[in-house]
Amino acid sequence: MKRRLITARLLAACALLLPAAGAFAQSGTGRITGTITGVESNLPIQGVRVTLLGTQQTVTTNPQGRYTLTGIASGLWRIRTSAIGYTPVVIDSIPVTSGQTATADIALKHQTVQLEQIVVTGYGALAKRDVTGAIGQVTADAIHSQPTTNTIDAIKGRIAGVDITATGFKPGDGVRVQIRGQRSMRASNDPLYVLDGVPMAGGVNDLNPQDVQSIEVLKDASATAIYGSRGSNGVVLITSRKGVSGNTRVSYDTYAGTSRPAVSVRTFNAAEFADYKRAAYRNAGAYPCPGTTVCAAGEAATFPSAQEQEGLKNGTSVDYRDLIQRRGDDLSHQLNVSGGNERTQFSVSANVNATTGTILGEDFRRKSMRVNFETQANPRFRIGGSALVLRSTTNQGAGDGVYDLALRSSPLGAAFDSTGAVIFKPTPDPLIVNTLSEIANRNNEQLRSRAFGTLFANLNLAQGLDYRISFGPDLNYQRQGTFTGKETVDATLAAQVSNQQTFEYTLDNVLTYKRDLGTSHRVDATLLYSVEKNRFENSDVRTSGLPYESQLYYNLGTGANIELVNSGLSEWALQSYMGRLNYTFRDRYLLTLTTRVDGSSRLAPSKRYASFPSVALGWRVIDDATGQRLGPLNSLKLRTSYGSTGNTSVNPYQTQGDLARTTYAFGSTAAFGYRPGALPNPNLGWERSDQYDVGADFSLWNGRLSGTLDGYRADTKDLLSSRILPPSTGYASILQNIGSTRNTGIELSLSHLTLDGWRGLSWTNDVTLSRNKNEIVSLASGGDDPNNRWFIGQPIDNGRENRVYYDNRFLGIWQLADSLEAKRFGQVPGQIHVEDVNGDGKIGIEDKQILGNNFPKWTGSYNSRVEYRALDASVQVYTRQGFLVDNQFRTSQSSLAGRYNNLAVNYWTPTNFSNTDPRPDKNQEFPVYGGTRAYEDGSFVKLRNVTVGVKLPSRYVQSIGAQSLRVYATGVNLATSTKFTGLDPEGRTSAGAPPNRSFLLGANFGF
Repeated sequence: MKRRLITARLLAACALLLPAAGAFAQSGTGRITGTITGVESNLPIQGVRVTLLGTQQTVTTNPQGRYTLTGIASGLWRIRTSAIGYTPVVIDSIPVTSGQTATADIALKHQTVQLEQIVVTGYGALAKRDVTGAIGQVTADAIHSQPTTNTIDAIKGRIAGVDITATGFKPGDGVRVQIRGQRSMRASNDPLYVLDGVPMAGGVNDLNPQDVQSIEVLKDASATAIYGSRGSNGVVLITSRKGVSGNTRVSYDTYAGTSRPAVSVRTFNAAEFADYKRAAYRNAGAYPCPGTTVCAAGEAATFPSAQEQEGLKNGTSVDYRDLIQRRGDDLSHQLNVSGGNERTQFSVSANVNATTGTILGEDFRRKSMRVNFETQANPRFRIGGSALVLRSTTNQGAGDGVYDLALRSSPLGAAFDSTGAVIFKPTPDPLIVNTLSEIANRNNEQLRSRAFGTLFANLNLAQGLDYRISFGPDLNYQRQGTFTGKETVDATLAAQVSNQQTFEYTLDNVLTYKRDLGTSHRVDATLLYSVEKNRFENSDVRTSGLPYESQLYYNLGTGANIELVNSGLSEWALQSYMGRLNYTFRDRYLLTLTTRVDGSSRLAPSKRYASFPSVALGWRVIDDATGQRLGPLNSLKLRTSYGSTGNTSVNPYQTQGDLARTTYAFGSTAAFGYRPGALPNPNLGWERSDQYDVGADFSLWNGRLSGTLDGYRADTKDLLSSRILPPSTGYASILQNIGSTRNTGIELSLSHLTLDGWRGLSWTNDVTLSRNKNEIVSLASGGDDPNNRWFIGQPIDNGRENRVYYDNRFLGIWQLADSLEAKRFGQVPGQIHVEDVNGDGKIGIEDKQILGNNFPKWTGSYNSRVEYRALDASVQVYTRQGFLVDNQFRTSQSSLAGRYNNLAVNYWTPTNFSNTDPRPDKNQEFPVYGGTRAYEDGSFVKLRNVTVGVKLPSRYVQSIGAQSLRVYATGVNLATSTKFTGLDPEGRTSAGAPPNRSFLLGANFGF
């Protein structure tokens, strides 16, 4: 309540400035007036800024295109026009006489919007020089230069403080985005995605990058506060392509390419596998031959199957990865038609993407269409809308486990018989089947259908005062069907169908007021009332004992056994009020005040509503628009902000609890019943973050070097987190508001125009650097919580993608000289040596320690682009440094038990004193302390993208009916420099396929 009162007083104080502002208007004896229209339509243009040069007087045209400049002394004057989407015009030598009115009518020509100078801020846009918050921007050229099916992946490495990592490397896999670190333990840390002003319930993986005009990332609380609780983890604003007036434009973009695995790990070949298996049996006392002798009796004991005996005899050596991997293919077609006149603009696009994975059975297909339409029905009324419709199919083949299966399969087992047919069981091992059979007899298909749209109407109520209402529905349907045939590891005919449907809509009512008051004051005020509702339904059915395999998952009713029937419904709603004031004094001093009140249905009735205020100040110390400079410095803007945001991104109904199904014996008959499930919390409230930001935007040497520097701190309290309860309560945990965290960091973005048309050569270089420190400040227990890996002063471990590693420290392998010392710990030479922290001569829970975490100490990127006449080339390098990775892929694929094939590690033997991997042992499924080998430095530098393009001469282009044609070649994920030994330090570190290296050829046609 106190915070809400303070914010109200701040808004009221700024409002008092408005009527007083007119007192600053200059008095004079002459004036200039006129009408501004469009050249093409001859219609009046509202919102054009007209400046009297040599003074600070600026006015804006009304809905009739009229403007009036007053208080002008007699003489000859110059005026300048400025409007988004129109070419600026300067009118010279306008005679002004005392007591007279001079007329200057102006016709403006339409031009392409310069997005580098206009920044979308949410519920509006500002000139970049007027922005007071920390906002990063990526324009269309940068987005379209990266051939990808994922829109967010296209901005990777282009905005400081935005950490984007891959969630997997299969076709259709997405990315994970964190803006300025992680704040919450159990609530979501994902940013809010907003497309053309409407939040996207189904994420952005469905959005085609070629349909995007610009992407803005709101990072500090001043920028995100307009979205309240939805913006607690940052906001990604996406602006789609829109039509522009003028001739109809047609463009066709296409690319095609191939991909191969970028990483190749080595497993034991047949001879190495045989030696390793003998060592495992020998160390377990199961190889009946002395020393290292190879004998017939030992071979029969170690390789009992006829298949492996035959493989040894014939010299068989099969690498099953070679059988399941293939060349991947990428294909994309995009057609866009746009145009219009001063009254109406439109844009229509259609896209087809097809990606074939490098693992058999994996592919991704997407077809989409998008329409944007806006029209000026009359000078005061504008309506428009957009619609996105798509259908995608993702085939996940046999899943992540198939690559793991290929690695574990014995190289001694033949994959095909003499007729070329696939052998289902190359060896008798019940858990190993032919990977080709696994792929052929499994099916995992995901279908997505989505319809996302916006519809708006804008009414001009008075000069500078507009009312806008917009409605944005988002319907997302997903069906996943899985089938398992007999010739698989599961060896059962079973199928499952899972259906999910999400419907979300947003209804916004926005009132804006923009006006210049006198010569020194400019205001831009916004009021919002918004309602957002979400409804999610799901159902699952699984049966087994199907009569035949060709039916897959399309006829579950034929199954003999119903193994699963499940359905659910979840609903939540958000009601919001927001007020924002942007105030500029003398075009130099900037103030932004924002307050948003959110009411969330997910929280307790008495705690559903909370206010989230913010304030930001800006000072243009040096402004190139007025010709100021200080040595090489020609532009400097200082910014500072404070704000509060909230988070309720937890599952609905947490305040109500639930019942869980259970089974019990009713006499001699099994029966179903219900027991208490989750414990209700009627006091569950908001998780809040207070954020501070100090920044500077600067430019030197007439813009040759420009950049942004920001420092920030975010304190999060009342965390939505689980508290462990005593077993005597009957509950395992309860969701409460407990604990606090802190994020601090610094961000630097630099852009250098190295060459500017020198002998036809242009060269730009961009660098981003980010450092974030995430730490837990307090917990409910008052101290550390090792069970959850939560430690005061350490980053947040959320049990998923963000981890703190608390384990024994690997010191190497016990050697023969260490026999007596190893015996103290019950071990022998060849086993893993871990640190005895307390020195008590035994290894216990107290010897575990914090080894590190997977939060990078800093991230950075380098983007370079060169243009020479018709040629262009660009390169991107991306890095994450100073983080630890739990390389479970390495340890799970080096169990060294002699049963399965392994990664070709350097294991210990009495004649090979390895200090990295223990001796094989048939009697140990996994080595004792084997997991301690997994922790590796994940730091890497990637050459992520290289593109070379050429614009063909018009004489060749016109012969095919086009106006322009650019042909390019791109290499993606070309090289990685790292000490990491797994598949990829950026993405999956356990099971799954390796990342791919791709080469593409593409063309951009303009008609």
